[in-house]
Amino acid sequence: MGHPVDCVHCAPTLIENMYEHIIYNGGDFSPLIRLKVLQPGGAPLATNIVKALTSKGVNVKTTYGSTEIGPPFRSIPDNRANPSCYTFRNLYPDNPFLKMEEVGDGVFELSVYNGFELAADLWDGKNDNEPYRTGDLFIQDPPGSGFFVLQGRRDDLIIHTNGEKTNALPLQLDIQSSTKAINKVIALGQSRPNVCLLVEVHEDYDPSSALTRAHVWEAVQEVNERYSVHSRILESMIYILPEGDALPVTPKGNVKRNEAERIYASEIERLYSGDNLSGSISGSDSHEPLAEYLRNLIATLFEVPADSINDWTTLYSLGMTSHLALSLRSSISSHLNCQVPLGTLFENPSIAKLVAVLTPPTTPMSSAQSSLDTHPSSTESVHRIIHNLSSEFTMWPKRDCKSYPKAGKEIILLTGASGSLGTSLLATLASSPKVSKIYAMIRGLDNVEKLQTSFSQRGLDSSILGKGKVEVLNFSMQDTLLGLDIDTYHMLATTVTTVVHNAWKMDFNQALTEFEGDCLRSSCHPPSLGIS
Repeated sequence: MGHPVDCVHCAPTLIENMYEHIIYNGGDFSPLIRLKVLQPGGAPLATNIVKALTSKGVNVKTTYGSTEIGPPFRSIPDNRANPSCYTFRNLYPDNPFLKMEEVGDGVFELSVYNGFELAADLWDGKNDNEPYRTGDLFIQDPPGSGFFVLQGRRDDLIIHTNGEKTNALPLQLDIQSSTKAINKVIALGQSRPNVCLLVEVHEDYDPSSALTRAHVWEAVQEVNERYSVHSRILESMIYILPEGDALPVTPKGNVKRNEAERIYASEIERLYSGDNLSGSISGSDSHEPLAEYLRNLIATLFEVPADSINDWTTLYSLGMTSHLALSLRSSISSHLNCQVPLGTLFENPSIAKLVAVLTPPTTPMSSAQSSLDTHPSSTESVHRIIHNLSSEFTMWPKRDCKSYPKAGKEIILLTGASGSLGTSLLATLASSPKVSKIYAMIRGLDNVEKLQTSFSQRGLDSSILGKGKVEVLNFSMQDTLLGLDIDTYHMLATTVTTVVHNAWKMDFNQALTEFEGDCLRSSCHPPSLGIS
């Protein structure tokens, strides 16, 4: 019509095509730079594309909304000086019908109530007081600022068996945009120990080629470095779709998660069962004793010196995670040429125990004896721990409570003070007029900084940490004196009125016996008149 274009609103795939076209035809971004705004919609634009365009001076901004609720959020400010495309502010902050409701630790879901003027008729036949839950998850960054960053949908949040969480959407986008070899990808792992990947390669690449797999693995390795350990993907957990197969997608081009899981259920199960052993560390001398093979393998995977690993050193003390356990399982299975169940590693977390379990028995009697020695029942373990601790309690000398003056106010010793529950407990206790002192026990020399960071991330008032009511101490759960010098321990033993023992492991893959040393037994160490 003769009018210059000053705003472009289109699907991310078109923006990616424009970006690629410009790169391969001289790199002149001036047509996009002249736009008042380039607005991706319908699906997220890959982070690396957003950064590349904004670095060239393109004003990439967007709004958040849907057909059901309209566009209630937008990028603010919307000028070129703000490089954030997906950091939104509520356009209706005083509207009581539009709420960001916390659904997890610092994670919010947008909920819309009947009465919001932009919403469609979503309550026909429903309770007017029930909100319409969008299913979209945000974090507030920084906490309390009113700026919300879209993280993905509820369906995209993967919760692993150890309680860790992986946000699948940005992981998928980063991997998909990291190499031309990948056309579509979906990250899965709900109620599994780690993430697996289904990959549809570009039509120009042969999915059965070792070179194609190398391209895909190289891209995944590069992306892995930007994510937490529990969200990283092992090479053995990647399934490349065969030629002619394609991931199911929506009209907007997003992969249908549930349908992909249904179609490729057997392939996914094969990944988690360990039948696919690519990416394992092998190549050892077949005559090498199993104990030495395990020692060298563990040293490689856990990045510790081999001579520091004794036969009785537990994998947990070396920092075993589900991710490392899968790598270990894959390599051992390849070395022994048989499938080793993942539970074998968690139940036998030392070289000595693994050798006893994995070495073929020489006689039927030794097999039975081995089973008895290495696989005590859970009930037996529970009774043994209770018996040992109870026996220890009965040997304690009786305390003469009269020799300890009764405090007018509570003096609290709090372990695990830097976690989500710990910071909330600390903030609540510090605000109580009935509490005069709190000793916050946090491991590490950077414990004060760690606590301040934890308060900041959760939007809590960190000023309470500088008022003298809270004192941060470095401690060790395994030590009978809590890792403190004798004078400090004595001071705590004679003044603390209540211990709130909140420092507990959150790795539910560990066997019960692994909780005995630094969780159950540590309950005997805190000096207290009572344990809460």
